[in-house]
Amino acid sequence: MAKRGRSSQTQSIRSDMVALATRESAEESVLDLENLILSISMARGLAEIMSAVRLAARRLIGADGITFVLREDGLCHYADEDAIAPLWKGQRFPLEQCISGWTILNRQAAIVDDIYADNRIPHAAYRPTFVRSLVMMPVREEDPVGAIGAYWAKQHVPSAESVHILRRIANSAAVGMTNVALINSLATSREEALRAKDAIILAMASLAETRDNETGNHIRRTQHYIRVLAEAARAHPAFRSELSEALVELLYKSAPLHDIGKVGIPDRILLKPGKLSKDEFAIMKTHCELGMLAIANAQQHLGVSSNFLSVAQQIVLTHHEKWDGSGYPHGLKGPSIPLAGRLMAIADVYDALVSERIYKSAIPHAEAVAIILAEKGKHFDPELLDIFETVAPRFNEIHERFMDGRNSVEVEMDDQSGTRAAV
Repeated sequence: MAKRGRSSQTQSIRSDMVALATRESAEESVLDLENLILSISMARGLAEIMSAVRLAARRLIGADGITFVLREDGLCHYADEDAIAPLWKGQRFPLEQCISGWTILNRQAAIVDDIYADNRIPHAAYRPTFVRSLVMMPVREEDPVGAIGAYWAKQHVPSAESVHILRRIANSAAVGMTNVALINSLATSREEALRAKDAIILAMASLAETRDNETGNHIRRTQHYIRVLAEAARAHPAFRSELSEALVELLYKSAPLHDIGKVGIPDRILLKPGKLSKDEFAIMKTHCELGMLAIANAQQHLGVSSNFLSVAQQIVLTHHEKWDGSGYPHGLKGPSIPLAGRLMAIADVYDALVSERIYKSAIPHAEAVAIILAEKGKHFDPELLDIFETVAPRFNEIHERFMDGRNSVEVEMDDQSGTRAAV
């Protein structure tokens, strides 16, 4: 009696252990499925979605193979797979000639326990494979964009649980792909908006430059000067904490607006070929504040703070200030001049020296550099001038590349030639 009792107790313990293990396994499967669905929902690209499915779906379903099929025009593209042996990764078949195509066209799952007993299956394509049974599930049933297939090497009827899990994965993939499409659409819209903003900025800046008998190439040159100088300054201890990569890009984008205030200067002063009188120069100096007020007004109408417009205001207002306090419009001195203005001052003066104007001839690069370096601690920030000296050859390259009288087509042709030579 005691022996039978112990045997019964042992069987009961074993039964409880099996039940516990089964329950824990089921809980782990549920957790794994939820993690997969979460990974799909957070994916930022189609490749991430397919990767998540490839790494987890086969184990969750208990299948010997998984494929991710994309609908491409009239074809089924077997884009990804995870299987015990190769299937059809990278291959494309007409929708009408494969079971994934049938699933997509009929917007319903295909459950096949014996592929060789089902005339929807292209038997010749399956004979070289291990597949005997399968489930093919559409991705987005109302308008399928693809399908996910699960395959088994031995003939059997896929369980209701396997079908249910595959449907949940396919539905999650549909949501993930929709999210990716929305993200891509928003990114495209944002990129178009940024291009439109850049075009408007250049149009406004060009308007000011053409009134001053200057060219659009002056705008492009000063943009590139300030970027070269700011990027080099990022490595300097004095500027490293202030000059982030984002700020360098803002400086590059804002630089074309530096003389936008010249639109408000009368032609008799702006276009005068000789030296300006004291009163005329006083009017000319107002272009800094005129430009700043125009941008400030735009920001006020925008109703939100903009880093771009803030940097643009600094450049417009302070690029004629001098390190020793003798500049205009406010006589700012030393570090009280915003860094954006100090950088723009060097770029603007260099270009003025090496370019021909109605009131002056151009001077050679080396002479222009010498003149600028002589203003160390007077007109210009001494530490920025040390940096300028190291990158001055690049300023010369930029000036030659965007020389006055050359149009954008000529510049592009030179760029392409340079690329070919480098290759």
